[in-house]
Amino acid sequence: MRKQSISLVLLASAGWCLALSAQESAPQAPDPVTANYIEEVLVIGSAEAALRVPGSGSVLDNATLEAFDQIDLGQALANAPGVYVREEDGYGLRPNIGIRGAAAERSQKITLMEDGVLIAPAPYSAPAAYYTPNIAKIEAVEVLKGPSAISHGPHTVGGAVNFLSRRVPQERLAEVDVSGGSHGFYKAQLAYGDQFETVGVLVDGLFYGTDGFKDLDGGGDTGFDRSDVDVKLRWQPDTEREQALTVKLGYSEETSDETYLGLTDADFAADHERRYAASQLARFESEHAKFHLNYGVALNEAWRLNATAYYNKFDRQWNKLDGFVFGPSLLSVLSRPEQFSTEYGILTGAIDSLGTDAQTLDVTNNDRSFESYGTQFTLGYSGRWNDIDLDTRIGLRVHHDEVDRDHQPRSYLMLGGQLVPDGVPRNVKLLNHAETDALAFYLEQTLSWQKLSVTVGLRYENIEGELLDRRSNVLSESDQDVLAPGLGVYWQVTDSLGLLAGVYRGFSPAGPGSNVDNEESVNYEYGFRWQKDQLRLEVVGFFSDYSELIGRCRVNDAGCNPGEEFNGGEVEITGVEISGGVRWPLSNDLAFTTDVVYTFTDSSFESTFLSEFPQWGLVEEDDELPYLPEFSGRVNFGLESPRWSLNAMLKFQEETREEPGAGPVSSGLHTDDFVVLDLAASWFVSDRSTLQLLVYNVADEDAIVSHRPFGARPNRPRSIVGRFKYRF
Repeated sequence: MRKQSISLVLLASAGWCLALSAQESAPQAPDPVTANYIEEVLVIGSAEAALRVPGSGSVLDNATLEAFDQIDLGQALANAPGVYVREEDGYGLRPNIGIRGAAAERSQKITLMEDGVLIAPAPYSAPAAYYTPNIAKIEAVEVLKGPSAISHGPHTVGGAVNFLSRRVPQERLAEVDVSGGSHGFYKAQLAYGDQFETVGVLVDGLFYGTDGFKDLDGGGDTGFDRSDVDVKLRWQPDTEREQALTVKLGYSEETSDETYLGLTDADFAADHERRYAASQLARFESEHAKFHLNYGVALNEAWRLNATAYYNKFDRQWNKLDGFVFGPSLLSVLSRPEQFSTEYGILTGAIDSLGTDAQTLDVTNNDRSFESYGTQFTLGYSGRWNDIDLDTRIGLRVHHDEVDRDHQPRSYLMLGGQLVPDGVPRNVKLLNHAETDALAFYLEQTLSWQKLSVTVGLRYENIEGELLDRRSNVLSESDQDVLAPGLGVYWQVTDSLGLLAGVYRGFSPAGPGSNVDNEESVNYEYGFRWQKDQLRLEVVGFFSDYSELIGRCRVNDAGCNPGEEFNGGEVEITGVEISGGVRWPLSNDLAFTTDVVYTFTDSSFESTFLSEFPQWGLVEEDDELPYLPEFSGRVNFGLESPRWSLNAMLKFQEETREEPGAGPVSSGLHTDDFVVLDLAASWFVSDRSTLQLLVYNVADEDAIVSHRPFGARPNRPRSIVGRFKYRF
């Protein structure tokens, strides 16, 4: 019934727009959307180009990101339909991003890129690793879904997200951007760039942090500090053949006193900003270094070649509470504190440990080191054959990534509200090395004739991986071959109305050495785009038919080994994405704007089974997947003038299951629904300077955004931030 309703909504909406556009003349077929000739960093290109993609996609441009000066990637991605973000810490330090039902858990089922280069720490060997670029340094974000996603593997079941770093300026740039606000928040961004004949340079630095909004029992730090510096050099000689060489070097680091430990629901209701004493040793430290070399050349008017070499290194240590050495899981304790009153008292510091393993706390240092490197090439052709415009893209990538894991536990007693080492040596929990070599090839051909564009694509990957358990000296190997076709059709019916449809095979590889089946799906989409004058509307339905789902065990999951993978059988996910907006001029110098993003999603397991994966457990046929809100979205209202602007953003999300189930969501483990209002007031003091006042979560809405892995955790409370930006 829901699938039929979605189809009826799409058909009715398309019919309405077709009727409004019936009197318009047919335009010539638009030029195919291609990346820049000499710098392969773009997936879509621009918001205007997104209207012509034979597949659905969104571009969050710099104006969109600047409006609320977000540091939280999840809040920024709320501007894109079909994207789900599960919060963890309130500031977006560990974003969990999913697209069209692909699991949001640690962003493991989507392809993350920076300037067209794989940026996840080890996208094949450890896809569930936390890392995304700092959104405050990003110039634009591209979200690609549908058939075009097969060009950007390895994870194509949901889609791809491409972060565009700041470009080397064509003329001198010197900029200072500083902010300060609630909970000791600070942010300073400094940028300098210039052109020296044929060489351009850019230095872009970001430093931000906060004291944190949580209150640790007994006192202590709960905030974070981050720094991130990029240097870009671009050589573009004045030669007959257009060409450019770009070098990007980057280094970032983080220190945060962050924990997975949450609260009981009762304690959350009493004080959602509280943090238990047992988390006092939590500390996350990381370093990230990158080197990207890109060369692009226009071979002639029709052919272009791009070559990229890249290297990424990411090291992190997270010292955090994992539970009791021997005893119930932390989630069990916090879900049923009356049943586990002693363990609950130890977590809060109200009860001292007696010295037994059942009352001894396990604090494990999760030490991981990631490395990835490779080369990729893209050959593009744009030409014309008779009345047909041709755009061809051929891509090849040779990639290697690896991860070393060393999880060393230490045990502590809770005495007088403080954690005291018990001096007992503990065996290492996890000590392994995983690595993957991948060869990827894709071919994409777009044919455009008059008002019709058809894109056919094919992706092939050969993935060889191995996992060495250093404790047992057991080596496991795996070899995967994947062939994924795709087809997208776009018909520009009138100047205003365009119809799209597509189908492709989605894929997410199993980890190295795994013995489970790969995650595979057949994904469909269909919809329309309509734009006339200052009004735009896009409605896209999607349906994903999974032949096999993969779930991955986390370190914090009880009853399974970290990294172990499980199959979940057949799953169906269906939904509809709606986005649109309008701009009404109120006078020569004043305009009112509004835009809407809405996503509806329905999911179901297609079989009954009992899984050892704790996030699934007992699954019955027609149970819904966890962490997929039925509806979510945002509405933005704005007033714009040459000297000032006011913006209000209302974000909403329905309560979400945290375990498979049917019937009322509130009957099982679930997150809260919420409605959060953000306000932004900007004053353009001059062409060079801007003052901004930002109020996040105006009504101080508190919601449980996650119970996993260890209890209820909150969203960011009301925060007020002042900002000053000056360009010299």
